[in-house]
Amino acid sequence: MKKKKWIMIIAAIIVIAVLGIGSFLFFNKGSDEAMGNGEPMPIQVRELSNGVSANGQLFAGVVEPKETQKIMLEPDRGKVAEIFVKEGDEVKSGTKLFSYNNQEGQLQLKEKSINVEMSAVTINQKKKEMASFRQQINKAASDEKKELQQQLSQSEVDLKVAELEAQKVRMDYEEFRKKMNDNIVTAKVNGIVQKIDVEQQKQGNEENGQATAGSFMQIVNTENVYVKGTVNELVKDELKINQKVSVVSRKDPEKKWSGKIVEIGKLPSEENAGDPSMDFQDPTNPTASNYPFKVQLDDHEGLDFGYHVFIELTDQAGDKQEVVLPSDIIVHEDDHAYVWKVKDGALMKQKVELGKEMEDGMMVVIQKGLSLDDYILFPEDSLKEGKKVTIDDSIEEH
Repeated sequence: MKKKKWIMIIAAIIVIAVLGIGSFLFFNKGSDEAMGNGEPMPIQVRELSNGVSANGQLFAGVVEPKETQKIMLEPDRGKVAEIFVKEGDEVKSGTKLFSYNNQEGQLQLKEKSINVEMSAVTINQKKKEMASFRQQINKAASDEKKELQQQLSQSEVDLKVAELEAQKVRMDYEEFRKKMNDNIVTAKVNGIVQKIDVEQQKQGNEENGQATAGSFMQIVNTENVYVKGTVNELVKDELKINQKVSVVSRKDPEKKWSGKIVEIGKLPSEENAGDPSMDFQDPTNPTASNYPFKVQLDDHEGLDFGYHVFIELTDQAGDKQEVVLPSDIIVHEDDHAYVWKVKDGALMKQKVELGKEMEDGMMVVIQKGLSLDDYILFPEDSLKEGKKVTIDDSIEEH
């Protein structure tokens, strides 16, 4: 009886073991199938290089207008009487912006007008005086003519002085009259009214009030849009005037605008100090100076003033995309470098000629040996030349 019991226990153990092994094999097989049976997955070079600049340079920038007309209040022209525009209005060159009302200036203009009249009277008196001396000389005896001639000469000098003084007085009057009569301030650029400091207007219009410092009104020129960037001194020499660039949106890297460098500063700029986003070009050299440069955009649709963007150098040869790969996909052996390339459905060691590394050291330019259409694999110990590999075209990016 005991023997039969032991036989049943051993049989149960064998059944459990068989079921366990079967389950392991079943689930392991399912896992292999889910992982593609462990086969390596080739990646197209174009996918690895897509969107990476061969120059390896990105610079921070901000979108700015071509120029800004800043209008300061001029107390000697009076108080602001009326404002004809509001913030956000589009204006053309010559559009009326605001007007002055200057009662004190009108009184000053009247005084200057009187000075002009008085100078004219002085000149007439000198001319009459000279005419009188000439008549006296013609009638005087010879012993009196010498003294009269001296007086005439002095009158001629006095007339010249009076004429010069009158000219000065007239110029002063005309300049002030033009300033007073031109009580309408107009726009000098085509653009948008960006700012109107109404508080400054109130302070200036108060009795004995004095407007605060700063521009009263600003108009941004929207005819051309620029991107102001900064470049680290260590890579400044890579920038050239008329060099083509791409401006990339920070929010959506797929959005790009073309342009060219039109200005490179000769003096370092400190206005971006303290902004970490402006120092990312070379974080290992925090003491290096940044230089400003300016990019003119071919088109700025979708960009607003004040937007922060990236500036990317483009290939001078045109729009041709360079082969740029992650450094860890390159295998170094003896004195040469290679990658695992798929050719005719099998693996092979493809020798490549390396170019420069990008600043972060994570990407490297491939000068020779690969095209964007080739397929490669990340290196693994299991890879061998001649090994059959299947390329899944369904995941290829078109």
